[in-house]
Amino acid sequence: MAGVMMSGQGALALDRTRTTYLEKCGGCHGIEGQSGQTYIPTLRDRIGTLSCTPEGRAYLLTVPGVSMSLIRDDALMAQVMNFVLFDLGGHSAPPGTTPFTAEEVHAQRGHALSTTDLPAVRAQVWARAIACATNRR
Repeated sequence: MAGVMMSGQGALALDRTRTTYLEKCGGCHGIEGQSGQTYIPTLRDRIGTLSCTPEGRAYLLTVPGVSMSLIRDDALMAQVMNFVLFDLGGHSAPPGTTPFTAEEVHAQRGHALSTTDLPAVRAQVWARAIACATNRR
């Protein structure tokens, strides 16, 4: 038991944004943005690439997990999405990428993605974003 509980050390306190990510997103996307071998995309060091195109940026806010999220506060959702984009995404966001705002979240949520084949749509959006990121190098 001594190896598990180290005296003098407390639990790491998380801020509201990270706690919200863990509670609402981490179950599928992984607590560190690594979802493993599933149809749920890995976020770690990748997700920022989508922000290379306006289409990809909009996709991030209109995908069902975001547009229909139980996180109904647009400002909090913007903070969570910025955590995903910049913290979990690492250096994958192109230089100059602007943070999401509550207003942008609110506007995009009104245009939720509607498809019967999300993996196909995601693949197309990713392909265009990767081409954009490759051309910027």
